[in-house]
Order: sequence, then structure tokens, then C-alpha cells
Amino acid sequence: MRQVHDAQRSFKYPGPDVEPALLTQGEPNLVSTTRFTALTWLPKSLWYQFQRAANLYFLFIAVIVCLPFSPKRWQSKVFPYIAVLAWTSLKDLYEDSRRRADDRRENARQCWRYDFEANRFERIAWRHVKPGDFVCTLCDEPFPADLLLLCAEGGQGAFISTVNLDGETNLKLRTAPKTFSSFRSLSTGRCEVPPPECAEAVAELCRRQLELRLAVPSADLSDMHASITLDGGSAACAASCDNFAPRGCVLRNTPWMLSLVAYAGRDTKACLNSAQAKGKVSLMQRALNQCVYGLLTALFLACCYMATAAKVVDPGTDWLVRFLTYTITVYHVVPISLYVSFELLKLVLGRFIDMDAQMVDPISGQGATTRTADLVEEMGQIDFVFSDKTGTLTANEMRFARCALGRQSFGSFIQDPAGGPVPGLLAAKEALKSDASERREEVLWFFTCLAVCHTVQVSEDMQFSGPSPDEVALVEGARSVGVTFSKRRTGADGQEEIVLSGPDGDRVFVLRHVIEFNAERKRMSVLCEHNGAVYCLTKGADSIMSPLLTTPLGAWEEDQLRSFSQLGLRTLVVASKKVAPADFARWEAAWSEAQNSMQNHKERVAQVGADMEKELQLAGLTAVEDRLQDGVPEAIATLKAAGIRLWVLTGDKTETAVDIAYSCNLFSKDMDLAFVCNCRTGEDIQMKLQEAKQVMENGKPSGLVLDGQTLKLIFQQGLAVELYELAMLSRCCVCSRLSPAQKRQIVEEVRKNSGAITLAIGDGANDVPMISGAHLGIGIRGKEGSQAVQASDIAISQFRFLVPLLLCHGRRAYRRIASFLCYYLYKNAALAWGDLIWAHQNGFSGEVAYPEWLSTSFNALFTSWPVIIVLAFDQDVDDAVANTSPGIYLEGLQRQWFNAFIFSSWMVAAWFHGCLAWLLPSAAFGFPTDYESPDFWRASTTSFTLVIFIVTLKLVLHSLQRCSAATLGPLALSLAVYLLVLFLLGYTSIGSRMQPNLAGDPPVPGWIFSNMEPLLMMVLGTLCALLPDWAALLWVRRLRPSPLFQVRSASKSKDKEMLT
Repeated sequence: MRQVHDAQRSFKYPGPDVEPALLTQGEPNLVSTTRFTALTWLPKSLWYQFQRAANLYFLFIAVIVCLPFSPKRWQSKVFPYIAVLAWTSLKDLYEDSRRRADDRRENARQCWRYDFEANRFERIAWRHVKPGDFVCTLCDEPFPADLLLLCAEGGQGAFISTVNLDGETNLKLRTAPKTFSSFRSLSTGRCEVPPPECAEAVAELCRRQLELRLAVPSADLSDMHASITLDGGSAACAASCDNFAPRGCVLRNTPWMLSLVAYAGRDTKACLNSAQAKGKVSLMQRALNQCVYGLLTALFLACCYMATAAKVVDPGTDWLVRFLTYTITVYHVVPISLYVSFELLKLVLGRFIDMDAQMVDPISGQGATTRTADLVEEMGQIDFVFSDKTGTLTANEMRFARCALGRQSFGSFIQDPAGGPVPGLLAAKEALKSDASERREEVLWFFTCLAVCHTVQVSEDMQFSGPSPDEVALVEGARSVGVTFSKRRTGADGQEEIVLSGPDGDRVFVLRHVIEFNAERKRMSVLCEHNGAVYCLTKGADSIMSPLLTTPLGAWEEDQLRSFSQLGLRTLVVASKKVAPADFARWEAAWSEAQNSMQNHKERVAQVGADMEKELQLAGLTAVEDRLQDGVPEAIATLKAAGIRLWVLTGDKTETAVDIAYSCNLFSKDMDLAFVCNCRTGEDIQMKLQEAKQVMENGKPSGLVLDGQTLKLIFQQGLAVELYELAMLSRCCVCSRLSPAQKRQIVEEVRKNSGAITLAIGDGANDVPMISGAHLGIGIRGKEGSQAVQASDIAISQFRFLVPLLLCHGRRAYRRIASFLCYYLYKNAALAWGDLIWAHQNGFSGEVAYPEWLSTSFNALFTSWPVIIVLAFDQDVDDAVANTSPGIYLEGLQRQWFNAFIFSSWMVAAWFHGCLAWLLPSAAFGFPTDYESPDFWRASTTSFTLVIFIVTLKLVLHSLQRCSAATLGPLALSLAVYLLVLFLLGYTSIGSRMQPNLAGDPPVPGWIFSNMEPLLMMVLGTLCALLPDWAALLWVRRLRPSPLFQVRSASKSKDKEMLT
């Protein structure tokens, strides 16, 4: 079936006759995003859960605990395990039920489809739409599938909103292919049902034997093309993405639109782009897995040792049975609740990010959104930040700033805030009024190119909107001097026309073809006809445009571009040529053939387009200003002070990128810059890399500047390691002239050559590869659509919000998650030491050391949920202090809260506390070995209670707000729960059945809490166990404080001064 969807398809009318025929079988437009059915839910959910190795381990324990030799009741292990599996399965079912409800609503939406038998349009559910159907969409209705536009009310095309697909809020014009230009419609106004013209058009198309060939479905939003013929003719008309309306988009400002269903269901752009990205795994998750594997290895070795010792003590012992017995006894070293608690804590921390008022955009009112809570602790360990420039550091609010043509540089076109004349605007208007015809025509033609070469739309109130703010700025620049793009319209011959008003009155340019801009071409062209002549108007990056000119850019033009770039402006080169009729006819035939091609469509179109864009005449140079976002310089200074390396990756000129780097505090005046640019050979690269290394090693602050061409050669020459060494020597870097693929390549090379954690931040579709390639991707809600946000792990509205995101939430999340992992594994290891010592006391008989139901409840009831609450709310310093104290972020960069030494110290504490908690009561009761004697169970219960007290108070000691309600409240409640369970087991009938060892005469719980000796052991044992912890924390926090504790101390002193 997949081969059918990956094939080209064709529709022939009357019919429709659809090939492949399987495309119309069943309900091809039915959308299903669910993972399960009623029959597959439980098996598939369990299958997914058992992909995690820990669940296989717990399954192994649940199986062997049911065997006759098990020292523990199977209920105490099987039921909790089943509960965890059931909880996860029910969570999966709940999430899937929400998806199913969404699918049901989506598939039940209504649209108007033409019924060939009834010869009229009928209202049907979206799920019944099939490829080849004719659909009429009314104003403000969404499109049920990817549609090919046939005609619209008034014949002017249709305006659609694609915000649901790509996030862009500006309306886009979609027009019918030229072959349908004869299907002109009268203005009917807004209607509630399809007008009769729609049914008449369908009948006419069937009569004229419409045939449509479509390409293989593609996820690329710009890759939609088809070939259309009428009347059985051999000449085909091409259709491009400008003729298609994707599923989920909405018809706006157009009463109705007639279309044909090109792609349905899983073949639509919306569905092809809804696939989930490959999941990312955090560094702490990997560290947890390594710790678990290490503990399981230690457990395996310990069980082997004890089984062997049992064999030595009693040669008749079955070694395998005794090994499995001890595996059951000490399995809780890695508890079932570990991963569940780990995920719950991350969800809570992610929710804190969503609720943070300091990251709410004052304009849009939107706050930060955590799309992937699994990575919150990564934000506290970021070594490299890779940032886009336009729309990320800058506001993406373009203004036409300057221009130069004919060896004259006009002044600024931007009004000075202090008022006064605008020199550039005055000079341009003066030139247009000049009597010198040659000069006037040169200036007029330059601004005419700006007003014609674009894809901007204009509303009735003369408001411009377009897919790129750059284009809008250029059109507004032309309007400012009097050359105004006033409207688009369809001419008498069905061709699109652009109408300009200006010094010479209204002028009409017939739009023949558009060669679109993309990241590889870095230019766009318009072929238009004016007064019987055909012109090619092109604008693009200077590095791309210069080779296309009859005379490459000279020294004067290069100087102008450099001066514009040094002002931080974005530059473009504008050029044009007059095309001879014969040349245009030959090219148009080749263009039509390329547009109609089904194989290698993109490559053929690009090649034919490039054939036209040659021997151009320079019209002029433009410069557009894009101001910095609020707070960007301060944010970058703070991030640099936090020890984070910042790289700005942009497609702009090197000079523009460097100037922006100075203005946003990435570079400072006292820095030495190392330029590794404009390399053409391997020798050039080697030399410049060596020179850059010398600059970096001179001991002064330094920055690195690279360009795309040099980076390409670096990777081709296998010099990525040398580049990484430079990256580690420099605190900041600018990379210019980069493609989206190069941005991702840089990020991946840094990841590959180091253990550094990378963060990529951007706002546009061209930043998606970089965002996906980094450990942590941040999407900025900008003016270039929502694709960056959709691909990100966390979404924010402005770059400056990166400071609280990293310095407040990221830093705390790292400390909290690190403390959680250490504490969670510590407390279970401490409990296990009692079983290990007891094995030696009783001759390795395989009996358990602690009351079974107490050890079973150790995690679920007594110790797991308090640590989540305590650490989630354990505040170190206020947000304001954290934002102004970047030095405290270094603890994450240096991995101070989780490393081999820290984890080992916690495990040593577990050994000490576990041994002390068992040996002290055992020694007081004379080291009892009779498993049925009251003394053994009194000693055992006292020891277990001592473990509870020690691990609970250790959490208090290690918390930073020891006296807060969020710390003391949960821990006090957990102790109360423990005492309640303990007394229920000792004093109730159900307790005596579950744990008969505690229901003696008198019951063990009452005895140990009514006698001085066990009470004294609990108090003194807890104090002795935690005294080393207290001394170590005193040394670390008071006598040798880290930057965090220095800031905490200063903050507390300041608060006390304010109170006094």
C-alpha cells in the first residue's frame, strides 16, 4: 500500500478515472493519529514499555518471586509492578482517546463535493472525500484536502490563510493555472451554498476531457507541481505551489473557490509534516541509565558472592536457587518507581517554565511553552549557544534604509527620531523630478524593479503583506519615493498584472513568470512584459549576483556594500535585462517543459531558471535595516558572563554579521578578532587556521569570524577537529553566508568532537535543521512562521527570555534533577546494606532482613513522593538574583552537582548509613539469628525505622530551604504515613495476616516506641549517621562556598540589612 502512495497519480475526466485506482478505495481522506485500537492497545502499550531495559528487569523479578523458593510473597512485588504497567498503559490509553476524539472531529467536518450522478454539489464529511473529487469551498471554510485551484469568484484568484500549516499570519494569493483562464466567473458576493457557476464549470471540464498528472507526495511545503491538459491536447500547462491550497488552510476574503482534490489523507502536506521528530535523550537520562547499569552489575556480583558463600557454608545448597533468592531480596536497589518519579519531577519543572511571568511577551501575552519536559535539566548545562540572527537577535522589522545606483549613494531613508529632513528620500525624489532624462530614467527604473520584483500582496487600504519582511520593506521603499505598487489584477487574457502608480502615471506590468527565491539560489526573478517588451528583473545576495552581471561588481559597488554592512544593514543587488522575443520564446518552452516534468522537477526548474538569470545589467544596491530586539545586548553579555560560548550563524554578509555582533555585545572593542574567511584552497585554510590559533592563544579576549565557503572547505578537507579546537579557545564566533544545512553541520561537529551540550535558537524554517541537530532546540515565535517552534523543545517569544530560561529554570532544574538521582539511588542502596549484612549473620540462608511489607512500601509510600515535592520547590536564590548573578551558572558547566565523585560520595554515605542502621540495633539485641524470635523482629523494625529517619533527615540537610513548609511539610507527612502503616501492620487483623512477625505480644511497633533503648538508638543512630554529612555540608557551603552559596549568603545579608 505504501508503494501506491509513493507513486505518481493521474486523473482523467469524465469519470473520474484515477490511477492508481487504489487511491480511491475505502476512505482515503480519513485521518488517524492514534497509536492503538481497542484490540492492540494493551499489547502495543506493553510492547513499548518493555523497550526500556529496566522494565525487563522488573519483569524478571516479578516472575522469579512467584517461584516456591522466593523469600518474599509474590503479591508484594507483582502487584506494584502491575500497578506501574497499568498506570502507564492507562496513561497511553487516555492520551490516545484524546487523539481519537480530535480525529473524530476532524473527519466529521463538512465540505461541498460535486456528485456526478446528481449533477450538483452535496454536503459530505471530510472522511468521504477522495482524490479526483471536485470541491467547492466557501469563504472562511477550511480545505478538506490538498486542492488544485480551478477558479474563484471574480477570476482574481483566492486568498488563503496558512497559519495552521506554517504559522505565517499574512494571507497568500492562490491562482488557477493559466489553462483555466477561460473559466471566468461573475462577482456573486458571499454565498451560503455553491453558486450554479461551479457545477457548470465542472461539467465543462469533463466535456473538455481534463487530464491531470501529479507528482509523488512530498512533505516540502513548496514542492507541489502538476501537468494539466484539456481537449486531449499535447501541450501541457504546469501547475506549481501557487496553484494549490493545502489541507487545513482557510479561504479568506474570497466568497467561493472551485478546486479539485489532488492529495487526500496521509498524502497531504499537513499529514506528511505531522510526523514526530526523533526523540532526544538528556545527558542526565544517560547518566541515570549508566548508574542503574552499574548498580545492577554490583547487585549481580553481590548475589553471586552470597550464593557462592551459601554453597561453601552448606554444600547441599542449590547455587542458582540461592542466587535468585538474593536477587529478590535486594532487587529494590533499583526500584520500580525510579523512572516514574524521574518523569514526574521533570513534568513539574516543565510546568514551572510555562507559568513563569517573567517570560511572558508584553505584546502578544504569550509565555514560554515547554514542548519537551524531558530536557529541562539540559538548560542548566549549556556549553554552546548557536543563534540565528534575523528574527532571533533582530526584530525582523525591516525598514528600507539606503540605496546606491549609478555611482551615487543616497543618504538614509529613515527618519531621525529627533526630526528633520530625510536625506536619502529627498535625494531620490529630487532625482525623479530632474530634467536630466538619463539620470531620471535610471532612478525610476531602479525603484520600478523594487515595486515589481516581489510576491507581496496589497490590500484595498494599501497595506502590504508578504512572505518575507525584506520584500515588504523594499516595496515600501519604492512607495516612499512615489513609485507605488497599487494592485494585482487579472488581465483580459487571463495573465496576472501588476499596476504601478507614480511620476509617469499608472503603468501596467504583465507578470509572465516568477523564478522563486530559496535558500540555495539566494535570489528571485520576475519575468514581466511592459509596452510590448519582456524584462527579467532579479534581486539577490551580492555574492550570488556578481557572477550573473555582464560586468561583475566593481570596487565602488563593493565599497558601498561594505559600508552598508558595517552599519548592520542587510544588502541586496538589483539587476535586470531586456529579453529578446525569440530568446524568451525558447526559454519559455524550456520552462514549461521543466515545470511539467515529474522526474527531477526541482533540479530541472532550477537549471532553466538559472539559464535566464545571466548577462544582467546592474540596476542598483539596496540596504534594509533590521533593528535588534529589546534586551539582546544585555542578554548576550549575561550569557557570556555565565561562561556560555555563543555562535551567531547567519546567511548575511560577513561585514553585516560582524557589525551586528558588535552592536549586540557579542564582540567588544577590546577583542582581537581572528578572520578565517575567503579561503579558496586547502593551503589558505591551514594558514588562516594557524593564524587564528595564534590570535586566540595570546591571552587577550578574542572572537572568531568564519564564512560559509571556508566552512565548506574545512569539512571537505577533514579539518573539523582543528575548527573545534578554535571553538574551544574562543568565547564567541560569527559565521556568515551559511546555508541551513551548514548550520546543522556546525552544531553536529561540535557535538561529535566534545561532550559539550549545545543549544540552538532560531525563528524561521531555515533554522529547523540547526534546532533539530542540537541537544536542546529553542524556537522563537517570530514573523517567519511557526516551523521553528514546531521543531523546538521549548518555545519563547524573545531572545532575552533565554536568560531566565537558563539562569533560573535551567540551572535549578539541573541541580534538582542531579540531587534527585543521587538521593533516590542512595536511599535504596542504604536499605539494601541491611540485607547484605544479615546474610552474613545468618549463614547466607536467603531470609530477608526487614519486614516485607515495610520494605515494599519504602518507595511508594514513605520516600518517593516527598523527594519530588521537596526538590521541586527547593529554591536557592530569587529570580532577580539569579538573572543578575551569571557566575552561579558555572556549577552546571562544571557538572558540580552530578559527577563520578559526587555519586560515589552518595554511595559511600549509603554504605555508612545502611551499615550503621542495621548494626546498631542488632548489636543492642545481641545479634539475634533466630528468624522467629521477637528480638530479631524488634531489631529489624528498629533498624528499618532508623533508615527512614536517616534518609528523611538527610534530605532536609541537603535541601536549601530547610525550614520552609515545602520541605518540612511533606517529610513530616511521610513520617506520619510510615508510623500509621507500621501500627496498622502491628495492631490490625489485616496487618497481622500481611505481616504476622510484627503482631506479637506485645506487638513490635508498640514495644519499640515504648522502650527507651530502641528510642535512644533511633535518636543517637540518626545523629551519628548524619554528623559527617553536616560537617561536609558546613565545609562546602560555609567554609569553601561555591559561587551559588556566596550569592545566597550575600542575598541573605542584604535582606537582613533591609529588615533592620
